[in-house]
Amino acid sequence: MEFSDPIVEIGLPVASLALWALVYGIIRLARRPAAVTPAPAAMDLPGQEPPAIVSLLANRWQITVDAAESTLLDLAARHYLELRQAGPDPRHTTVHVTGRAADDLNRYERQVYDRVAARAVDGVVPLTALSFSDGGQAAAWSKRLRRAVVADANRLGLSRPRFSRPLVVLLGLLGGVAAAGAAAGAWHYVARTDGDSFGAVAVFVVTTAALASLAGRDLGERDTPAGRAAAAHWLGLRAWLAGHESFADLPPASVTVWDRYLPYGAALGVTRTASQVIDLGMADRRRLWSSYGGRWRRVSVSYPGGLPRYGQALGWVVFRALIAGLLGWTFARVVGGAFLGSTGGSSTGGTRLTDLGPVTLGIVLLGFALLGLAGYLLLRALLDLVAPATVTGEVLWHQVWQRQSSDDGPGRPINHHLVIDDGHAERLRAWIIPEKVAGECRLGDVVTARVRPWSRRVLGVTVQRAAPDPDPYDDDEPPSGSALPATATRGAVQPDRLLSAAEVGAATGRRVSLARPAGSTGQVRGLASFVDGSGATVLALQVTRGTMARFNLTVGRSTGVPLPGVGDEAYAGPDRVVGRRGDLVLLLVRGSGAGGIEVAQLAGLLATALSRLPSEPAPQHSGAG
Repeated sequence: MEFSDPIVEIGLPVASLALWALVYGIIRLARRPAAVTPAPAAMDLPGQEPPAIVSLLANRWQITVDAAESTLLDLAARHYLELRQAGPDPRHTTVHVTGRAADDLNRYERQVYDRVAARAVDGVVPLTALSFSDGGQAAAWSKRLRRAVVADANRLGLSRPRFSRPLVVLLGLLGGVAAAGAAAGAWHYVARTDGDSFGAVAVFVVTTAALASLAGRDLGERDTPAGRAAAAHWLGLRAWLAGHESFADLPPASVTVWDRYLPYGAALGVTRTASQVIDLGMADRRRLWSSYGGRWRRVSVSYPGGLPRYGQALGWVVFRALIAGLLGWTFARVVGGAFLGSTGGSSTGGTRLTDLGPVTLGIVLLGFALLGLAGYLLLRALLDLVAPATVTGEVLWHQVWQRQSSDDGPGRPINHHLVIDDGHAERLRAWIIPEKVAGECRLGDVVTARVRPWSRRVLGVTVQRAAPDPDPYDDDEPPSGSALPATATRGAVQPDRLLSAAEVGAATGRRVSLARPAGSTGQVRGLASFVDGSGATVLALQVTRGTMARFNLTVGRSTGVPLPGVGDEAYAGPDRVVGRRGDLVLLLVRGSGAGGIEVAQLAGLLATALSRLPSEPAPQHSGAG
């Protein structure tokens, strides 16, 4: 065996494959989606892109659960569907098919619409009943939606594949060159040992196929110049919506009032309540809502279950390190030494690694690698043992990860995933908490956890602030004779004192009733709807103050005409009227059950309701409009 033989037979294949991997890595890194600098915060809708496309642009060209949620809300805003909330709990929202022809919907909009229609009975389905009970069906439905959204974004020139077809072909050709290098090393070995030459051909074919398959993998989408420009403007809208302290808490049924702002808010990831209620089978534990740190935000969570050390007790890590060390010593010292002894050394009387054949040399090198791995594992385990850490934050996710196998049932839980948000990071990695301490905390608790940072294992948990207990009463009514907390009605405006069902019925020519009004929450001082006998919304009423009130007035000024003599100021739009009295702003929106009610009739109702608004002094630091 010549000195150059290992270089050709091992060095050439390794160098060829390493060079291809380097080129592939550089190209993959260079073709990541670009970061977009948001435009200044602005309230105007900056474009006509559907909300699902906006979701793609706002999430660095990745499809998330927001695409399906925002599409459903958009169908409601465009009156293909109607969302009705019975009672104060948004989970009691129902979806109603309005009967409007869906022929002009695109593929993914029609897919969401068909899901609602397929689940509806007599045109009605609970919002929470739209999720899939079968995981395979949910995955297939979500995959089809993703393909349709991406295809539409490509058509609009707002997105493109990370690897274009010419680039895939080029990487495939380079893979063939790298495979030729690997085959040359195999051919050299075959020729030297009088082996079967078919082995070299097999190396070339298999390597080429593997590298071409890797190059052709779908790595998702990336930006285009037009996409970056559009994304910047939509991110400006997101900044503006995020500045509204009550916008994140709007329920899905508020799309009647907020129109397309709510679906675009969902696409931009700022509608916490609506997004939590809507589940079309794309629920994702990798994107969780958190308010810890003082503001609502979505955080990305990773669950690296493929790492052997992930969540394991250090005893198991040390055991695997010893096994790796034992195998490494066997391969490097015993196997390598035996083969070196059998060669009798070189002509100069010494023994060298070059005296070994390629296969034996590979075993020896594997032994050295295993010895290195064993040393690394032992060192990191030692550092993890002597330097534990603490992490303080809110528990966002707490779920069983591993169970002990059992023939009688699901098995006893062994380990749980635990996601703790410290209020700073936008990307989190789940911890593993063993069953014996998993009961020390629950979802929503603010805790301090003692952890081993490298193995991601929780040793113990101390609860700093317990999560609020769930309401022991029914979602609709407290027990008879009990009083609601004072904060539930403080500052609230009773809708039935502003407009009666008889007055709305006389204006619309329909028999209506006042649906159960919602309580006062934040800047919303009153919220209710009048419905007809079928449950269709005839008129929606909203009383607001502060930032939300100024928003409603701004929209009224920009899209409507003034109504002189109504309140302090008032405006009429195509399907709504808005007016101000003092610091309170009243908004009336015509629903799908209103028929042909005229703007003049809406203006009359607005004038009546404004005259009955209670006076509420404005805060010294804010103006009325």
